[in-house]
Amino acid sequence: MTICERECLGSKLTAWAAFAGGDLWVLVSGGENPHIGSVSVGIPRKSLTGDGGDSATVSTFNVTGHKDDVVGNLFAARLASEFRCTVSVSCGIHYHALSRDALCHIMDEVKFLLADLVVSLR
Repeated sequence: MTICERECLGSKLTAWAAFAGGDLWVLVSGGENPHIGSVSVGIPRKSLTGDGGDSATVSTFNVTGHKDDVVGNLFAARLASEFRCTVSVSCGIHYHALSRDALCHIMDEVKFLLADLVVSLR
């Protein structure tokens, strides 16, 4: 199992990942109240641009009222195309009463967390 963490607004953001055969399981959680907010599945495919690059199709189940799919889909798409495998991402990050600036900061940290995870999984 691979674990990556980032400090963000006084709480941790954590990504756990483990290969299961040829597939990848990922849990992304953090903030003041970690939970299950979405489940995203990424399936690798060739890019539709025709440039020969890799991409992914992502399908998502969102818990009513949650917006964790934004992060879950980001992880599922990147990891599926990067590692050419099916990826399941369960995501739940919660902070209370965020400003727009704080939300942007969290998304920046999430992107760093994803980059750290990619490097760690290689």
